[in-house]
Amino acid sequence: MSAWAAEIDYLAWQKDILFIVSAGNLPTVRLPGLSITRKALTEHFGEGCAYPDFLLKDSSRIANPAQSFQALTVGSIAHCAYNQPPTTSVASQDYPSAFSCTGYGIWDSIKPEVVEYGGDLVKDEGNPPSFSTPTDVCPELVRTTIGGAPAIAADSIGTSFAAPKVTHIAAALASNFPQESCLLYKALIVQSARLPTWANDEPDLSSAIRMMGYGLPNLERALGNALNRVTLITNGDSLIRARQAHIYQVIIPEELQSPAEAFDILVEITLSYKAEPRRTRRNKRKYLSTWLHWECSQKEESPDKFLARVLEKYEASEDQEDGSGLFDWTLGQQKNHSRRVKDTSRGVGTIQKDWAVVKSFDLRDTFCIAVIAHKGWNNDLTAQVPYALAVSFEIVNSEIAIYNSFVQAQASLQVQQQVQV
Repeated sequence: MSAWAAEIDYLAWQKDILFIVSAGNLPTVRLPGLSITRKALTEHFGEGCAYPDFLLKDSSRIANPAQSFQALTVGSIAHCAYNQPPTTSVASQDYPSAFSCTGYGIWDSIKPEVVEYGGDLVKDEGNPPSFSTPTDVCPELVRTTIGGAPAIAADSIGTSFAAPKVTHIAAALASNFPQESCLLYKALIVQSARLPTWANDEPDLSSAIRMMGYGLPNLERALGNALNRVTLITNGDSLIRARQAHIYQVIIPEELQSPAEAFDILVEITLSYKAEPRRTRRNKRKYLSTWLHWECSQKEESPDKFLARVLEKYEASEDQEDGSGLFDWTLGQQKNHSRRVKDTSRGVGTIQKDWAVVKSFDLRDTFCIAVIAHKGWNNDLTAQVPYALAVSFEIVNSEIAIYNSFVQAQASLQVQQQVQV
């Protein structure tokens, strides 16, 4: 971990701060002082490495300090396609910008976590091509009027212009929920994020997640609910210490359990936490004072059986997951568990999201989520770390109302059991 990123992590731990950091930009041409490990776009194209393949190379990985474990890192995607022969945009609409640095982060954590529209580059037919930024591929930006410049213009590109759009969502969350902490704001931003349609159509999501994380956040999903979507959250920071597990029960409304119904329900779960970092530690589980992960109960598994399973597999839960049960998670807790994402897992970073689509009649009357804390470098087992949890249910491709029935079943997520493991 770089000194800069580690300091961001330490300040995030010390104070209720959410750092939103841009992923960094790839240069179009090699300039003096550019690291030998970083290649310019003209070098990638000159070597015959096509878009988006060069974004998956180590030379395109996120820039310092975007690897910060406790910051929210933002990459860029293109808001349009440009085709004015002999020039064309490198990326199509909703694809990663040609200049946007990508993941994974340190210890293969998911970085960037989210993306926003930061523009794209236009290339000509040269070999290697030269690049330009016509107005069409630049996002509309607020700018200084010093020197007579307009207050709004579209004349620049970069991840530095994508990050403030995510900051806008965070500011709206802070305005609407001033009593809550930045951990919840971070959780709701990631919870609201979706990968573009083209990515979800791919059989292998690994490249898309490496380039775009959890996708494009949405202000409306982050701020509130809809008739066909409900998000349950923890209120305030929940505190947990190493070798503890907090068990949450979510009550499923009866009308969703009917065998006669066959709704597809998107289930999304996001855990956001922070812990004290120690830069001298090189292991991903020793960099933080305490590290957390979450697990979910399986089909037909009672709360008591789920608790017993959590206690039984505690020591092995970092790397083992049997893969059975109700939810076919997109990522999974264990690397190479998922059929669609082969080289990462949800459990590495301090923001951990996963999602699955299930049939409504497969949901039992309750299912449980466990937040489990493990010892990091801190030997004080009484030391506590805060976290926030968000769980969403959405009827897929339908306006069937579920919000009211969920509200009647439970107002928010509450710890049902707190056990020592």
